[in-house]
Amino acid sequence: MTLLLSVTTLYVVLALLATVAARADRAAPPLATDALPRVSVLVAARNEEDALPRCLRALQLQDYPADRIEFLIADDHSTDGTAALIDAFAGRDARFRRINVAREAEDGLEGKARAVHAAYRHADANLLLLTDADCFPPPAWARNLASQFRDAATGMVCGVTLVEHRTLLDRVQALDWLLLLTLAAAASGARLPLTAQGNNMAFRRDAYEAVGGYPALPASVTEDYALFRAIRGAGWQVRLVLDAPLGNFTLPLTSLREVFAQRKRWARGGLAAPPWAYLAYLLFYLTHLLLFGGLFGAPFVTLALLALKIFADGLMLRTGMQRMGARGLLGTLLHYELYLFGYVLLMPFSLLLSPRIRWKERRF
Repeated sequence: MTLLLSVTTLYVVLALLATVAARADRAAPPLATDALPRVSVLVAARNEEDALPRCLRALQLQDYPADRIEFLIADDHSTDGTAALIDAFAGRDARFRRINVAREAEDGLEGKARAVHAAYRHADANLLLLTDADCFPPPAWARNLASQFRDAATGMVCGVTLVEHRTLLDRVQALDWLLLLTLAAAASGARLPLTAQGNNMAFRRDAYEAVGGYPALPASVTEDYALFRAIRGAGWQVRLVLDAPLGNFTLPLTSLREVFAQRKRWARGGLAAPPWAYLAYLLFYLTHLLLFGGLFGAPFVTLALLALKIFADGLMLRTGMQRMGARGLLGTLLHYELYLFGYVLLMPFSLLLSPRIRWKERRF
């Protein structure tokens, strides 16, 4: 009981501190139009004919000088209508180009890292923006993200991506992304950046080339995290900012199986985290494990501690919602907590018993 009380109290205290720290870092205001740099937007697409049209339309509507932005869509061995969709957009808008990944040099790469690197090789800008084929950034996304590089020491900046939500499963995913990214933004605000997000990211060409790009990095199922670690390790400033101007939107996954597979991929990539991050992982896991076990040994005390833990999660989520302008999610908080306990407790066993990852029809 003492361990349960101590661990839960520490979790709540750190959650409250994270709620404060997440507010510490704000996006810089957008630059004037004549001060905006040239940017290349890179998108990796593999069999995305359903989601891609919405993404391409969102990119087409970016509030950015047409002569200073290009969209390089890497067709990663698609077997559906993805290539034709990209070519159709490129035929109507000269800012779009399709990069056929199958024709590019492999450089020892596979998966999304190969696709992104293939697009990078065709980019002509010094500032590279990344999003995914199932995302639809708002019109000011490129302008706001590009405006965060006033300091020459800044190598990478990420915004927060919100999950579009209509169903209960959508809202649970939206809360999960928001909680994890609020924690990540808190760590970034405390100058201890923990992770990055490849579907809402910008980095300098100089920073990418300084670390050798993806060909020089170890293979990873979370290539964006590997790039973040390398750029940060090379001495560049890296930020993940919880602020609506840098927001992006993504489509939800459609089944719990897909959601768990995605979280497993994230967890597998997180194994490369620095030692201090493992303490945070351990606290997160122990809090859920001890609260679950406590329900069978001391249910009344445990329920009180569980309520305190949910309250702390709610405060973090409310902060994330306020900063990102999100609405209509906290009514799903209890459903989300059930989901959270389930996947947090099962994840270590899944990684141990079945370490291989299947993602985008590939195994890692």
